[in-house]
Amino acid sequence: MAATTFDRPDQAGPRFGRRFGLRGTAWLSARQERTAFLIGGGLLLAVCAWLLFLGGVIQHYVTVNHLEGCNVVYFPPECEGRGSQLAESLDPLWQPAVEITGWVLFALPPALGLFLGAPLLAREFETGTYRLAWTQSVSRRRWLAARLGVPLAVTLLGSTLLAVVSTWWVNVIEGRFAVPGYYHWFTWLSRSTEGPAVVGFSLLGVALGAAVGLVTRRVVASMAVTAVLMLVLRLAIDALRFLLTPARTSVIPARMGLDPGDPHTVIMGGGHLGTHVPLESLNLETGLISSDGTHLPLPSDWIDTLPDGRILCTTDACHTHPDVVQAYTQYQPPTAHWPMLWAETGLSLLLAALLVGFSFLWIRRIR
Repeated sequence: MAATTFDRPDQAGPRFGRRFGLRGTAWLSARQERTAFLIGGGLLLAVCAWLLFLGGVIQHYVTVNHLEGCNVVYFPPECEGRGSQLAESLDPLWQPAVEITGWVLFALPPALGLFLGAPLLAREFETGTYRLAWTQSVSRRRWLAARLGVPLAVTLLGSTLLAVVSTWWVNVIEGRFAVPGYYHWFTWLSRSTEGPAVVGFSLLGVALGAAVGLVTRRVVASMAVTAVLMLVLRLAIDALRFLLTPARTSVIPARMGLDPGDPHTVIMGGGHLGTHVPLESLNLETGLISSDGTHLPLPSDWIDTLPDGRILCTTDACHTHPDVVQAYTQYQPPTAHWPMLWAETGLSLLLAALLVGFSFLWIRRIR
């Protein structure tokens, strides 16, 4: 009876290898994931085509009606009257499409972790097919390098294309619609669906899903754990990026004096803080500084500007610290947008690299 033999991975598919530069375990990894790559590539092209279409239509509307620089949040003098009305008319016309598209872009990196990263290694162990490769003179590390390297490389290429198209699209629609995530450059949909952050989160999703799958060795369990961890990491990275990008502070002179008409109210003079902060800045904190240098943070609704330009302060801090000499506000200017995106991307890539390193260490423990 003739024995059944298997071709070694480095002998399989020579024509495919010559065409795409893949050989051995790398070729085998690409072949195993070809269905996922084809489906993902088709979805990527469809999303990019939709972004180009929707952005092109909106940009044409803006250009024809001379609405450059006009939006639903800030109206420069040249946008008053008919211009502002046209800008507002964009909202009911295209808002549903913009909102749905934003959610799709936001969900793509986690989806890569769930549907590409999580089953990548978990399926191998759940079905036992990893033993076939390990018994054909393929080391564990070489096998893992191929199983991770090819999907990560494909993810890098695809997410880079998506980042270029989505960045252009966000710049077209940002601030022109009453969609909560797209009011300003710092709102959550804007900052998570453009620039290098798209690439960083996509690679992190695949690396996280693969590492979880390697530990759990069950597809469904790895998908569930990946979903939870991806949400936690995304929130953590979003918070940490503010620590990596120093805030700016604007300080103006101030003094406290009792309002003759209301003995329980304190009036602060010295100008308005908003005039010292660039337009569309992200306000982080506003407060007072006493004569001994103590900072007294105030709630966001602490002021009420009087007709004569003075500022009415009704909080307890104004009453308990009458020796105020300055008022301050901490903010992030619009110029901090791209440094924040790069900080976010750096954190994502660092975590992805750590997860890949963890996978190479963990695979040595598998028996």
